[in-house]
Amino acid sequence: MRNKSVIFILTSTLAIGLLAGCGSGVVDKTNGSSGTPKATAPKQNEIVASFLPRIEIIEQGTGINVNYRVKNISGKAQKLTFSNGLQVDYIVYDESGKKLKQYSEEVMSTQAMEEVNLENNEEISKEFTITDLKNGKYKLEVFLTAKEEQARVVKDLLVEKAAFNGSGKYVGQIDPHTIEIDMNGTNTAFQLSDEAQRQLLALKEGSNVTFLYKENENGQKVIEKFL
Repeated sequence: MRNKSVIFILTSTLAIGLLAGCGSGVVDKTNGSSGTPKATAPKQNEIVASFLPRIEIIEQGTGINVNYRVKNISGKAQKLTFSNGLQVDYIVYDESGKKLKQYSEEVMSTQAMEEVNLENNEEISKEFTITDLKNGKYKLEVFLTAKEEQARVVKDLLVEKAAFNGSGKYVGQIDPHTIEIDMNGTNTAFQLSDEAQRQLLALKEGSNVTFLYKENENGQKVIEKFL
């Protein structure tokens, strides 16, 4: 009788072990090579860009031409909400970081709110001409004014060929290369380029003149040409 009890206990234990190993018949293949991998959340420092901003700067004539473009690279349409008609703004800083000028403070724009649906791979573009910057080093910051995205770009700006429009009354000639012009009641000396010297022959003292001038490395004003 005792032997039968031992056999029964061993048989029951074996059966329970087999059932535990088989479970309900569902095999977990989550970590197997043939299973579907779990979706993983982005890492904490991982940033997925939705917009690609680009900027091109060309120094021409009397100003700096800036071409700013923003492309939607998110893979889907994106909505941008603007509080007014000014979609793009810029700020110019000097070398010390002091703000010198801002586009939105110099122009007028409509005050109506505007929504733009930018399709995937579609761009927003804006061109500026920045004037009245003397030769030197600056920082240029350009950005969208949208509530959802600003797409800021900051770039070093080197001005080497700054030119300005001037006007006044031709007072007279100081020497073959220098003349004096009355600008708002102040007599100002200007040196002359070769082209301006040739044009001077046709000017009369006391006549009103308009001209394009630059400042050289010594701070001297040089008339490039009369307009």
